[in-house]
Amino acid sequence: MTHAPTAASLDTLPACPAFFPQAALARRVPWPDAYAHAPLNPDVQTLRSASHAPLACARLAFTLFYLPAAQAEALLRLALESAEVVLVADFKLAERNLELPATLAARGLMALTKARKTAAAEGAPQASFIQRGGIEGLVHQCNALVHERRPIFAGAAALLHLQRA
Repeated sequence: MTHAPTAASLDTLPACPAFFPQAALARRVPWPDAYAHAPLNPDVQTLRSASHAPLACARLAFTLFYLPAAQAEALLRLALESAEVVLVADFKLAERNLELPATLAARGLMALTKARKTAAAEGAPQASFIQRGGIEGLVHQCNALVHERRPIFAGAAALLHLQRA
């Protein structure tokens, strides 16, 4: 039995796994020039306070893969409610054979960052994230409109331009 994610489930988000190069990867994402200075990985409080005056754009870079499924969904839904445009860069499933090496390398990176040990106690959120379709699966679950998708990091991840439905 599944339950709908709630805003309360965002009160205690786990930190990014130790040794995961989130900032370095975020700098290498080819953000559109028009949104290059939009808030990057805004905290929950910033997103909640933007409900009355939405942000023009919020950028999420590699913040969803390590969260438990309900929290990842709740965070993406909150971002979609708090910003006119949401740009999300995160891991995805390989769609072509050419993307398999990069996807396997990304999974290795996740394992090296000790995300798996942390995840074991939390029900393996990153495995669940990938098994549920990666970023594309999460976006589908949130019923977001995808205006543009761009594979990045040799197909191991995608940059999606989203708006709420």
